[in-house]
Formats: sequence, structure tokens, C-alpha cells
Amino acid sequence: MRSESKSSSRFQRIRGRKETLVRKYRNYRTQQIIMATEPKKLIVLISKGCHDRTQSANQSKALDWLKSRHVPYIIVNGNDVNQRERRNELFDISGTRGNYPQFFFEHKDGSMSFFNFEKLESLNETGGLPPEVLAQHPELETWDKIFSSVVESFE
Repeated sequence: MRSESKSSSRFQRIRGRKETLVRKYRNYRTQQIIMATEPKKLIVLISKGCHDRTQSANQSKALDWLKSRHVPYIIVNGNDVNQRERRNELFDISGTRGNYPQFFFEHKDGSMSFFNFEKLESLNETGGLPPEVLAQHPELETWDKIFSSVVESFE
């Protein structure tokens, strides 16, 4: 009788942990969906005069992708002394200094979220997947899902 009680108790603990993990995941996904659908502004942190070839090439690619898809964005030039304070605020958010480009969503409530060039590149690549693949994998983040709610201003 006692071993049945231990087994039942163990099963309840495992089930409780599973429910907690599922709840956390659902909350996370809900937050991602909200972030993808609510109006937000895109801030691109670059450095005009960047001497690192890879960073310079990544900046050019990123700006070309954004322009070609008509995504509005605000540029913060990390090399401009007049924008130094804003640059440092963005570095604090990303936790990375001197690596360009960096991308930030400014949400209507004033909160900020960061993503790096690799994430942008990944979004660019998922745009080339066939529609049937995207339909089978709704969890995939795509350019349209992430950037469709970007606005120039909150008005």
C-alpha cells in the first residue's frame, strides 16, 4: 500500500512539473504572438565608418532587405557623437558593445526587445520556404509574422 502511495505521489509531482512547463511555454508563445502583432518601431543600430568587413557587409545586407521589403526603420549611427547616449542605451539592452548591426523593437508601452543579425538573416531565409512547408510548421518565425506590424510612428 505504501509503495502505491509513493508511486502516486511521484506521478503527481511529474504531472505538476509538466503542467508548469506547458503553462510557461504557452505564456512564452502568447507573448511572442503579442509582440509580433502589436504595433512597434524598428531601430537599427549601425556604425557608419565601420572598418570590420563582415559587420559592414552585414549592415549593407540588412538595410537592403529592409528597404526591399518596405519595412520602416530608424537608424542610430553608433559612430555619431550626437547619438552616443542613444547608442549606449541600446548597447545596455543588447548586452553587446561594438558589434553591428543590432536591431531593436520599440513597443508602444516603451519597452524594448533586441535581436541580432543572425536572427534577421534567419527570417530572410524562411521567406524562401514553400507555402506548404510554412503551413505545416506554424511555429516558424517568418519575415511577415515579425515585421508586418512595424510602424513609422505610434502617432
